Amino acid sequence: LLILVSSQNLSAIEPRERLVRLAVSEDPTESSPAIEELRSYGPAGLQTLMTRYAAEISRHIVDPALQPDAEWQRITKALDAVSGQKNSYMSGLYWYTDLNAAQTAARESGKPILSLRLLGKLTDELSCANSRFFRTVLYSNAEVSSVLRDRFVLHWQTVRPVPIITIDFGDG
Repeated sequence: LLILVSSQNLSAIEPRERLVRLAVSEDPTESSPAIEELRSYGPAGLQTLMTRYAAEISRHIVDPALQPDAEWQRITKALDAVSGQKNSYMSGLYWYTDLNAAQTAARESGKPILSLRLLGKLTDELSCANSRFFRTVLYSNAEVSSVLRDRFVLHWQTVRPVPIITIDFGDG
């Protein structure tokens, strides 16, 4: 059975599933508001996105040499924006960037807040060295990410932009 979905009949689909489809749209006027709304759902918004694209995520985890096509780039862009972390497809962690929202989530869940203060943003390729290390080694580890997801409300805030140094060696 093949069901074609057009923008006219998307409204009949469950609201979060509709947002998930729009979040990876090629049209930024559709994807940006959908990503923002999914982020407003907190971890549940990220989970909906990860569940919908579980096969694609699994494929890229199993075969890291797999060349990213345009759809995968849109999927990871949406995942990273909703989660608040670069390469979040590896960890599935949701990071609050608003401390008040994190405090509300902590009160509701009974979990403590794990809060990071860093140079740059956790969503950027070039965040501070520690956060890049944590992202690639700790957060991507299934056991570590499971503990973080299950036992903590995660929060980060940027202190200032990452300093960038350029060294010019002249003619080489």
